[in-house]
Amino acid sequence: MCFQTIIALVHYNGRVMNDELLSSRFVSEVSRYLEVNNFMTVKALKQTILNLFIASNGKSYTVDLCYRCPAKTTELKISYRTVMIEDDEDVKFVIGYAKKYEPHVQLEVMAFIREYIETSTDVIWEHLEKQLSDSLNIEKTPSERGSAI
Repeated sequence: MCFQTIIALVHYNGRVMNDELLSSRFVSEVSRYLEVNNFMTVKALKQTILNLFIASNGKSYTVDLCYRCPAKTTELKISYRTVMIEDDEDVKFVIGYAKKYEPHVQLEVMAFIREYIETSTDVIWEHLEKQLSDSLNIEKTPSERGSAI
């Protein structure tokens, strides 16, 4: 496999919108161009994008990535669908697709970046269990309440 690079337009914490033809559009207040290559791992891509938008401050972040993939082409319009970038093979595929359509299509990536907060699974389970009990609104029988008849 030969080394391939491409310039991607990366959107930061925006929205994925659909037009009347259900074609995905990425909308964000902040976007920047980034050079990516097909030898990048998904971890390296996420870190590069994180460095592009967030100054190092000692906090941990979670980064989710998706890109606009051409789904249908007519003479006048290309329709896109949003696809997640989850592993190293996805990165290679995205670069290959972008090189193939490069003269006609701008590679766009949406990066959803949020601060990573580690929460104990016990705490999560207790919270979910309480929500479930509250939503079921289970009444106790007189013997469970300790009432004497």
